[in-house]
Amino acid sequence: MTRHPLSLALVAAIAAGPAFAQDAPTEQASTLDTLIVTGTRVTDRTAAESTSPIDIISPEILQSTGTVELATALSRAIPSLNFPRAAINDGTDAMRPAQLRGLAPDHTLVLVNGKRYHTGALVNVNGSQGRSSSPVDLNSIPISAIERVEVLRDGASAQYGSDAIAGVINIVLKGSDSGGSASLTAGQYSAGDGRQYQGLADAGFKLGESGKVHFAVQLGHQDQTDRARPFLGTVTPTSVPGGRVVQRYGDPEVDHGSFLYNGEFGITDYLTFYSYGLYTKRETLSNGFF
Repeated sequence: MTRHPLSLALVAAIAAGPAFAQDAPTEQASTLDTLIVTGTRVTDRTAAESTSPIDIISPEILQSTGTVELATALSRAIPSLNFPRAAINDGTDAMRPAQLRGLAPDHTLVLVNGKRYHTGALVNVNGSQGRSSSPVDLNSIPISAIERVEVLRDGASAQYGSDAIAGVINIVLKGSDSGGSASLTAGQYSAGDGRQYQGLADAGFKLGESGKVHFAVQLGHQDQTDRARPFLGTVTPTSVPGGRVVQRYGDPEVDHGSFLYNGEFGITDYLTFYSYGLYTKRETLSNGFF
């Protein structure tokens, strides 16, 4: 069989194509996974290498939930975290507890930058979730100050003790010496009530040659909501009129402000001073009487 010279040239070109492509240098981009510090003593472990499942919540996820409260944002991002909106519960309306894995609110250990965060001073004595507990007020921490949130559920008590029976929530604060962000959001419910707005801002600055500090602020307001139904019971001479709404049932009115700083100053290669502080003020109005 006689081969045509043109076919030989095509075969040679096809054979030479891959060889020419292999000779050219190729660059492959590599993406590093987020390093975790919760549930491990190793400083370079990622979420994929962790022996226990860890949820990492970024600030973009928190802000995309469209809420002014950190606990509400976490409940929308983490299926195992429950943050119900109990109504007409006095002080519990101002500092509502959050549950992890369906256990008591004070069985969750909350850390800020790996250090234990203080619990609240309010003891829940009303008929709401977390009765007789005094958990951490997650909503006191501004969302604009958070770099990421690490949530450890399985095996937390074996590493952190009986305070972490339900799990560990470690809130890592922003600590860069430059950059920043600002945002303003507003909205209301489809029923026409519960109008709310919030402003978030953060910025980082250098302190001398080896120091840095990062500031964050959050201001917010929300109006009351009302989901009460008309009185449907048996009308008596001492009862309220039938078919009328005579009291409010829903979220309270809240005015909230938080300011946080996170900084550090390096003295030597092996000595660094660090500090963070938080100031929060919240005024809540919850009226549910006739």
